[in-house]
Amino acid sequence: MGRPSLGTQLTTRASAVLGCVLALGLATGCGGGASGGQAAPAAAAAPAADAGPPATLKQLATKTGCKKPQVQTDAEELRQGVCKTDKGQYTVTTFATDKGKNDWLEEAKKWGGNYLVGTRWVIAGNDPGVLQSFSEKVGGNIETAAP
Repeated sequence: MGRPSLGTQLTTRASAVLGCVLALGLATGCGGGASGGQAAPAAAAAPAADAGPPATLKQLATKTGCKKPQVQTDAEELRQGVCKTDKGQYTVTTFATDKGKNDWLEEAKKWGGNYLVGTRWVIAGNDPGVLQSFSEKVGGNIETAAP
């Protein structure tokens, strides 16, 4: 058999990204939080932080208090794992490229939610306060999206 066609490769990548976005929605409760589904204050309210260097899923998980992330996606383009700690549940995703991160984030924001965004990584969770505490440990900027 030969190499898969470009159309097949793109369809496979699109399916992987969509699957990750759907998993993110399930892991973060589709962006609804303690505010009764209301969007959190705009990201502009949070002070900007250094985006930080690229990091691995394991490094980000460890720095946020997650001893063993449950890896849901392990692909060339991205790795994604769910963390459950005393601070709550959140998703850590790392990317091979900034373009991949930006494309993923654009799709994910359609579902709403809160995102701590760094260099080729995103941590998604319901509570912007928790993400702010993570920002102090790993860098990044908080972005909020309404569904």
